Amino acid sequence: MLPPSLPIGLVRQAVQDNFGLEGEWTRLDGERDQNFRLHARTGSFVVKLCNPFEGPGLAAAQLMALEHIAAVDAALPVPRVVRTVLGAPLALLPHGGLIYPLMLLSWLPGEVMGDRDMPAQHYHALGGLVGRLTRSLRGFAHAAFPDRQLPWNTAAFLPAAEDVARLPPGIRGRIADIQSDFDAAVRPRLPEFPSQVIHGDVHPYNTLLDSSGSICGIIDFGDMVHGPRILDLANTLADCLLPAQDWAKVIRHVVSGYVKETPLEEGEVDLVLHLMRARLALTALITARRRSEGAAVTPQIGALDAASLDILKMLDDARPASEIRFAANFGAQRSTPSSLLMDRRLAAMGPKPLLFYDEPLHFVKGDGVWLTALDGRRYLDCYNNVPHVGHANTHVAEAVARQMRVLNTNTRYLTDESVAYAERLKATLHPSLDTVIFVNSGSEANDVAWRMANVFTGKRGALCMDFAYHGVTMATDMLSPSNYPPGKWQAPFVREMEAPDVYRTPLACADGEEGEAFADMVGAQIASLDEAGHGASIAIIDSAFMTNGIPDVPKGYVQGIARRVRKAGGLFIADEVQSGFGRMGTHMWGHQHHGVVPDFVTIGKPAGNGYPLGAIITRAEILERFVGETGPFFSTFGGGNAACAAGIAVLDVMEQENLLANSLSTGMLLREGLRGLMAKHPLIGDVRGSGLATGVELVKHSSTREPAAGETRRVINLIKSCGILVGSDGKLGNVLKIRPPLVFGPEHARMVVGALDNVLTQLS
Repeated sequence: MLPPSLPIGLVRQAVQDNFGLEGEWTRLDGERDQNFRLHARTGSFVVKLCNPFEGPGLAAAQLMALEHIAAVDAALPVPRVVRTVLGAPLALLPHGGLIYPLMLLSWLPGEVMGDRDMPAQHYHALGGLVGRLTRSLRGFAHAAFPDRQLPWNTAAFLPAAEDVARLPPGIRGRIADIQSDFDAAVRPRLPEFPSQVIHGDVHPYNTLLDSSGSICGIIDFGDMVHGPRILDLANTLADCLLPAQDWAKVIRHVVSGYVKETPLEEGEVDLVLHLMRARLALTALITARRRSEGAAVTPQIGALDAASLDILKMLDDARPASEIRFAANFGAQRSTPSSLLMDRRLAAMGPKPLLFYDEPLHFVKGDGVWLTALDGRRYLDCYNNVPHVGHANTHVAEAVARQMRVLNTNTRYLTDESVAYAERLKATLHPSLDTVIFVNSGSEANDVAWRMANVFTGKRGALCMDFAYHGVTMATDMLSPSNYPPGKWQAPFVREMEAPDVYRTPLACADGEEGEAFADMVGAQIASLDEAGHGASIAIIDSAFMTNGIPDVPKGYVQGIARRVRKAGGLFIADEVQSGFGRMGTHMWGHQHHGVVPDFVTIGKPAGNGYPLGAIITRAEILERFVGETGPFFSTFGGGNAACAAGIAVLDVMEQENLLANSLSTGMLLREGLRGLMAKHPLIGDVRGSGLATGVELVKHSSTREPAAGETRRVINLIKSCGILVGSDGKLGNVLKIRPPLVFGPEHARMVVGALDNVLTQLS
């Protein structure tokens, strides 16, 4: 949109007729309006002949906003409206069949800040001025602003392909990354935070300095929009940075000055860096478009454009999110850079850190399916099953906080929460599972269940899957071969069952008989326990077979194992820590997915969405035998009020948000998309799973099925760089484990498929 170019004589006459002023005229730059400085006998003024295609309503709204500011904060150094001789805020100039809005504003003395660096106190003053501007406009509304379509509105960032194509080839990929980041981390969240009419364009060429170099004014309100209030701060930060500058000084003092006047929500602060990147990308895109169309590029825009790509690179290298958070008063001390934190961790927690990824991630916040790192980047969490209904779930957090403020004791007293939660759990299970024993974790639940089984059966031996994981206590460690390097696991009371992996070990048998054939293989292990004098007290299975690489288990296998161990005088434990609470989509519990009724159900991690909570659900006769021979059982924190409040809240969220159905449908969509990649990428040998438990087996080639463990490690690190977190499992180390919180939706599934496609393309 080109600015008007009416003859200056026509404009002078209109100003004289409507405002009664004449004097010396000087042309000023303008992107969309025709601007002049008028030096009259009574003072200096800015004459703005507004673009007729934006209409008089927008110009009138701008003047009303300025008058609102004058009424709310009379000392704020912004232009003042000069009304016509008839008292109207605006005049209209007809010419050539168009109507040109004509406004007169007071002239603010000073020199534009431009490309000069300033002392810290001046950046603090600038932030304070922008914060005052935000505060002064928060009570103002006008119908012209919400519908305004403005290319510079960062909240609507969506680069057109033709605009990106005008940029140098090396920059286009970076713009695509910024857009992807914006779509994932910013656009869905902006509606959560306060919106209002904002200036929209506080940059160094709209900022005035007095003769001492101090900030003395903000001008040019022509880009006002209704949008998230945080945009004014983000735009100011992005535009005030200079290449090779002390960026930390600028960010720290602008942000601290701003929040002194307008405190921000933590979520807004976490969006600032993303919005800064989008603002800089817009500068490059819009300027390139204007040049290609032959439109005028003002010197101010040209100067901002010249630095925009350098500033983008600087932000990528510097990663200033921690400075932004600290300056906005989130964190008692400035966040320590990750490398220093690693040094502290090694010194405080030992020299063998168990961390994901070649370059460890330092997270500072979680929200639903997202984790936010120290640098402000958000990662889609496709791995963590502990925050079952989403990181930082508000309903769960408030339930725990509310209970902690009232009462948090143990089950040696009568308390409502433990009874209510036990009843809720029992209602989801077979009626024979009528007794709930509370503990603190899945490890403790499995440990105690094995103890109870030993008393009930008079045996002490156990069967677990090869490469299983069931906990970290002395007893459950013996049930967890995956805790050890190859050849190091020793458990004299335990025998391993070979995983029923039909992909790697197909059995030659009739359709529908594979499950029984695999289950028959356990006979040798049971016999071995009997021969050693241990007997088979338990067989324990994670119903999702998570550490075994999430194989598609043939129908009847789990039933066959339970039947065989019971025939040998033992009991069956369904470890539901990873497979329960709707993880497998078809049923609430993994054992129900396999059509078996266990003797014990054990739960942990996801039960409280991260609050320590575990339980054993069994038959009353088993508990009675146990306490009759060993004495009363009691776990101090098991079943505490706050823990049970968390457990009840998790069940509430699952019901209210229909997460069981979401697990089934989204999981199916995810695997359908992943299977669609198999023809393109022979590295994918198999895609399997149920609900939101998905395994992707990577092989050297689909024809050989040779495990691709090294490539799996590379994929995990490469997809992390795309903002996606997945894990790996299986004793061959070649299965991608995708196990997100149950609030993971179809849009997230599509992101994973797209990211994996890109990563595998890179590898090939």
